[in-house]
Amino acid sequence: MRRLLLAAVVLLTGLAVWPSAATAQNSSSEVTASGRDGFADLKVTVTQTTGLINQTVRIRWTGGKETGPVGRLATNYLQVMQCWGDDPAGPTREQCQYGGLEAQNGLGLGDYTRSRRIRLSTIVDPAEKDPPAPGAYLPFRSVQGETTTSFGKYFDGGTTNEVPFAKTRPDGTGELDFEVQTALEAYGLGCGNVRADGPDQGRPRHCWLVVVPRGDTEVDGRKPGVDHTSGNLDTSPLSQTNWNARIAVKLEFQPVGRACPLGAVERSLTGHEFVADAMARWQPALCADGGTTYGFTQVPDGIARDLLVQEEPGMVFVADPQAAGDRSPDRPVVYAPVAVSGFAIAFVMERQSRGPEVEPDPGVWIQDGSPIADLKLNARLVAKLLTQSYRDAVPGNQPYLAKNQRRLNDDPEFLDLNPEFKTFGVLMNALDILSPSVDLDATTALWTWIAADADARAFLDGTPDPSGMVVNKNYQNLSLPLPNFPKQDLSCRDVPNVGPDCALLARPLAADLHEAGRGISRGDTLGKSPNGLPDPADPTKPGYSRSPRQPVGERSMLAVVDTATAARYGLPTAALRNASGNYVKPDDAGLTAALGQLSATDVPGVRRANPAAKAADAYPLPSVTYAAAVPAAMDTRAGAEYARFLRYATGPGQTRGEATGQLPTGYLPLPDELREQAADAAAVIERDAGKQTTAPEESQETTAAVVKPKPAPAAVPTAAPAPAAAVPPPAAAAKATSTVPVAALRDTPATPVAWVLRYLLAGLLIAGGVATAAGPVLLRLGGRVRP
Repeated sequence: MRRLLLAAVVLLTGLAVWPSAATAQNSSSEVTASGRDGFADLKVTVTQTTGLINQTVRIRWTGGKETGPVGRLATNYLQVMQCWGDDPAGPTREQCQYGGLEAQNGLGLGDYTRSRRIRLSTIVDPAEKDPPAPGAYLPFRSVQGETTTSFGKYFDGGTTNEVPFAKTRPDGTGELDFEVQTALEAYGLGCGNVRADGPDQGRPRHCWLVVVPRGDTEVDGRKPGVDHTSGNLDTSPLSQTNWNARIAVKLEFQPVGRACPLGAVERSLTGHEFVADAMARWQPALCADGGTTYGFTQVPDGIARDLLVQEEPGMVFVADPQAAGDRSPDRPVVYAPVAVSGFAIAFVMERQSRGPEVEPDPGVWIQDGSPIADLKLNARLVAKLLTQSYRDAVPGNQPYLAKNQRRLNDDPEFLDLNPEFKTFGVLMNALDILSPSVDLDATTALWTWIAADADARAFLDGTPDPSGMVVNKNYQNLSLPLPNFPKQDLSCRDVPNVGPDCALLARPLAADLHEAGRGISRGDTLGKSPNGLPDPADPTKPGYSRSPRQPVGERSMLAVVDTATAARYGLPTAALRNASGNYVKPDDAGLTAALGQLSATDVPGVRRANPAAKAADAYPLPSVTYAAAVPAAMDTRAGAEYARFLRYATGPGQTRGEATGQLPTGYLPLPDELREQAADAAAVIERDAGKQTTAPEESQETTAAVVKPKPAPAAVPTAAPAPAAAVPPPAAAAKATSTVPVAALRDTPATPVAWVLRYLLAGLLIAGGVATAAGPVLLRLGGRVRP
């Protein structure tokens, strides 16, 4: 059964494609552009404009005018969007992704400033050459050539990256993290698609970031609140007069798809998500100029470990080593550290005071909408967030939560640690932590950290916290550690004339760490809410729509991510309380200190996170990714090519930067000790590839580059995930390198496709309150956009 399962995993995940780079980019590509005419003093800086993938870029500006009137997004703000276009002068307004948020409330004033409507009944733009009829919408023209006012097929409120209201502070400055989208997330823009013809054939399509500054005057010259009946701007940024003030900055994307030649023989690399962003940078550098193609497939740690007993495992990435019961005397496993990052709780929190109407101090409310950069969390607070213990985290005013705080920012324990939220968190609605559905070794470490804290463990066992808050009864006496994040309260409430509002639909799990990080950066809970309409697939059941996103300036969300994902989406990370009582962030200093506190495993040289480390400056949840290989299961050529990968990844690949082949932000470069260990492992893989190795225990190498099996299974530490049942080792004879794609190197399961689909969908179901998450996760396929 397990062999069939693994075949399905590799067969399906091997089809994934991802953005990657074919040419080197500068390590710094910041661009500053100036406004024009009435906005001549405005200067907008985009911090990265080349080597882009689906990520956020920081936008900063100076020389603007204060958004107002006080406390209101009525005039003097920026509107930001992404567009496509081949003209060096910039895109046309029809080529811009804008208008998807028109129907969403809570984004600011002026409904039509969020739309593509370029003619209102009471306002006529004199700059429009052919005045459209009242209510007319500007059509969207896609990169595929379609021109349509039914632009929902290309973008909508759930997928668009537009920002209709970006606030300028009283000193004329502002900042924004803006998500840039590739062709995978924004099909109609096509950013990064490789051009098939023309003078730029073979090069990725560039796109544009467009900023439309808005002043205090409408397109017809009237001023809101003076001679214009509305107290705010009403017209779209795409109305011609507004569009004429645009600032356009060209964006260069990495090519979407495969950076390496199609049809080339691939070396299989399979493993956990913590190495995914690094692999996206390393792959094209390794296959350049006829080099080896290394195909990466993202799967949970446990699935990667299971591959080690298969006939041709290739190389896998894991945090914890293979279980003792799965080791074979004829197949010693070699481990090499390749990446250091951290398991983190990222957040996006933007100041929300009581506003100028009730807040007497202007020094307070003028900061509304600006980001909060620092957050402290202890293990009990994290336990509360992960167990649906805040009252509003479960619909229906459940009686077992009646005495609990409604949300995190009402919790006295949280406010004592983060006093800024007493002033700036009064309108926030942080309820839980958006968490991934996949099983991860790092998740086991996080739960171990929680269980090791006496206050958190007592809370989970039913002891109230000092304010009287109790754990959600569905989680009481939770057995820890776990490799996943259970959703054990499935309560629903009935909304009259609409339908049931259920906890799992409203606050679901994310597919993986990247979806969680991207979700909160967009203000997206990934949830759905009843819409009062029948389900199109089954009219006898109620229908659901995506929950509205929290608008920029009003976001308050948390997510479990790796530090590379946090950096990619511009997310700050919380300082967690370590065993010495200090709050430490997963920055370079915290991760470096944590490396010195790692716990030994029963495999020499392979160490794991030690959440109980007493070092004062150590972050409690570091993550070391190990590449694991079985030299006896590969031929000499494969051994040489896997050794080459290790030497690159742990050598030139440890240089930080945005360029092809470099290490993305969010990873800590390997210290010399780990680089030396990886070099020793590469040498052993190259030396022993294709050789049958049966060595007595006393000959075990002390360098820990090669792990020889023990004669009897060793005790598995408490923090390790329980190993799957052992599979008898296959024949050890090495095979010649295959000339077929990696997706076809495994046995195809002799079972119906429906069986495979049922298994994959199991990761989305809840059985006994615990999420099953053994299915594969495709690497950045389609931007992980939910239906």
